[in-house]
Amino acid sequence: MSESQITELKNGDYSVAIVFHYLKTAWTRLQLKGLETRFDELGITLDSVSGAEFDASVQSDILNSVALSDADALVSIPVDTVATSKAYREVADSGIDIVFMDNVPAGFTPGDDYAGMVSSDNEGVGIVAGRFLKEFVGEGTVGLVEHNAPFYVTEQREVGARSVLEDTDDISIVAETGFTHPDEVYDRAHDILTSYPDLDGLFVSWDDPPGMQAAAAATDLGRDDLIITATDFTTKTAEMIAQDGIIKAVGAQFPYQQGRIEADMVGQALLGNETPPYIASGSLPVYRGNLLEQYLEHYQEIPPESVTAFFEETELTQK
Repeated sequence: MSESQITELKNGDYSVAIVFHYLKTAWTRLQLKGLETRFDELGITLDSVSGAEFDASVQSDILNSVALSDADALVSIPVDTVATSKAYREVADSGIDIVFMDNVPAGFTPGDDYAGMVSSDNEGVGIVAGRFLKEFVGEGTVGLVEHNAPFYVTEQREVGARSVLEDTDDISIVAETGFTHPDEVYDRAHDILTSYPDLDGLFVSWDDPPGMQAAAAATDLGRDDLIITATDFTTKTAEMIAQDGIIKAVGAQFPYQQGRIEADMVGQALLGNETPPYIASGSLPVYRGNLLEQYLEHYQEIPPESVTAFFEETELTQK
């Protein structure tokens, strides 16, 4: 944005609300960090930050409150593109400018109903995770632990991973299960690993908590040899990758940078300017061999000692 545009925003006394799908992920925290940092630079007041705990009715209630608020703009990611559509419509009809993250409610048209959407390359990060699983397993059997909800983000990640795993003669998908809430994954993974005790690997829709729960189930069953790959990238996952644990690699995104782009899109919308209907960011492959530099790229800060402690001094100096 230009300096004159930033000055105009600062003089406009604008405010924004943020409504997430779920607050307990590193992706959310980094998105929020990027949004908060950029909104502060633009002089836009952050009215509220809410999470729906993957519950469409909870998110709809929050959105109905936003529609009645004094907020000038909303940044949000729908839990369910159909079930929350009416509530998002209330926000749009109230005159609040909307910028979406990764997902758009059913029936919404860019330019008319919302300013635009900023998204990770969700199919791309799934492809990265699928390729890692293929490479680490080499030849064998794998299972899929997917998110059973009408949530475009995870659907695309799973499409990406599946496309890689189904396109090789050396890997067979022999087991599949799904969850609607992340806390269900321990039991789902436990059931798969009990039914298929010789399973070589798992793709899990995202890393924490679902991937970590799947890893815990494997550990409790004595399956420390299991290979798990996933999407997203928390510090807990970085610690596990660093010590060559069950989670070996992930396909990650650029959530901090995505948050800053979303804030700029909000600013342009508030000024009445046309915005791109869709902006996509790339994919970040992470495994132990590039963990330290990819952590810095993803988090915009050096890895903590809880990660670096698992590397030799020579490895640290090389990074």
